[in-house]
Amino acid sequence: MALPTTNYFENELRVVYEALSLSPLARDYLSGVFRWDGVEIEEGDLLVLDGRTIESREFAQLLMIFNGSRVHAQAERVHGPDDKPPGTYYTTINPGIVHEGHKNRVGIYVEEDGPSLYIEDVANDDELGIDDPVAAAVHVDHFYLRERAPDGLGTTAFALSAIVAHRMGYKHISLIAGGGVGHDPNMIGYAFWPKVGFDAELEPGETGAAPHLGACHTVQDVIAIDEAWWVQNGSQRLMEFDLADESPSWRKLLDYLDGKEMI
Repeated sequence: MALPTTNYFENELRVVYEALSLSPLARDYLSGVFRWDGVEIEEGDLLVLDGRTIESREFAQLLMIFNGSRVHAQAERVHGPDDKPPGTYYTTINPGIVHEGHKNRVGIYVEEDGPSLYIEDVANDDELGIDDPVAAAVHVDHFYLRERAPDGLGTTAFALSAIVAHRMGYKHISLIAGGGVGHDPNMIGYAFWPKVGFDAELEPGETGAAPHLGACHTVQDVIAIDEAWWVQNGSQRLMEFDLADESPSWRKLLDYLDGKEMI
């Protein structure tokens, strides 16, 4: 069964998706060959995720699973550190690509006006008393690449993840963009992730010492006026990429890919 599609995907994202999927980086590292909870998955295998049957390549792209990885799926039913929502998390072990001492973790969760839910609970929404439709989202809990990982691999992986998430009907992708003032100086997520479309509200008074940024409300507002200020003075926070049609997040990501000559 093919992934669902949208008019926005067909008109704006299909060409991008196909170009990235055919790139050497995607063919070599995101073709859907991995070991999932002890089962060998080969390219072209069909897997079930969130009630949909998708190809192993799409599964790997969505969850940023690199070829040769060992993958473990686990339910997290309570909020974790750094605002991690409850959901189904896929932990990837790949010493050749993932930074030494780290395991990448990407989760899928569903949300409504109330608490986040474990994804399999959706099948039992009557028992839970859920009357309104819920919206699924992706949370990147941990994502580190080794310094020797190929240039552009992280960007390619994220762009493909976002496009597949859009086709799955998910609402947004969230993560903690680490580093910046008062945080680990070795982390640069606070400066990188906005480049590919992530955004967040500013803290009250955060730009108080910069009068030219007085009208800004979000990180992207600041970057549009003075990106250097954000790199120097910005800091870690929860950020989101909006997967809705025509969102500013898409425009930022597509412009970044174009500027890097990746599409």
